[in-house]
Amino acid sequence: MISVVLALLLSDIHGRLSLLKKIVSTSSYDLALVAGDVSNYSGGGYREVIETLSNSMPLTVVVPGNVDPPELARLSFKNVIVIHKQVVEAGGLHIAGIGGGIGFAFWGIPYLTDTHLGSFIDELRKIVESRASKPHILITHTPPHMSGLDRIYSGEHVGSKKIREFIEEYSPPLHVCGHIHEGRGIVNLGRTIAVNPGPAMVGYYAIARFKDGNQKIEVELKKI
Repeated sequence: MISVVLALLLSDIHGRLSLLKKIVSTSSYDLALVAGDVSNYSGGGYREVIETLSNSMPLTVVVPGNVDPPELARLSFKNVIVIHKQVVEAGGLHIAGIGGGIGFAFWGIPYLTDTHLGSFIDELRKIVESRASKPHILITHTPPHMSGLDRIYSGEHVGSKKIREFIEEYSPPLHVCGHIHEGRGIVNLGRTIAVNPGPAMVGYYAIARFKDGNQKIEVELKKI
């Protein structure tokens, strides 16, 4: 089991291997948290992205985005975990994840709505309630509603109310999301630090430093 000190936060890689390879070489990371859309816009290239992460990181936890096919979850890499409606433990951290991008097709759902995300959250909540520890980290592709991380160019907020409710209920110390490329930023939602690292496909990423036995987290936006 690794002891997490420095985590790489990524989203919306969209198959851009050249930039991904530069990003993963920026430091010696203990963990990568990837908030979806590892595939290119045709739904391919995900294996190469996962291989790059596997070769570069001790451990990577990924949630699927709206362009990622179900085959992503069936890849077998010992140090890459793809989660959806699940909770995993990594380095003493309990990490919960929900995939899918609101407003887009996702794994048999022609148009993902907040109602669909609510059903995913309900399944995740059952798992969380059955465990002794609440999530330290929540990863979702869709950002929480009215967070600023969900604001599109028109100024409209297009995030998920259900994801925001989950954050307010459980207060995970860190939330990582993506999907809205222009929603890059870091905000505080109660006791939760929420971050949209921005699209890695253009060189954006973020880092999270875990201190004092994971009791304190510092997050910083970066660009290659």
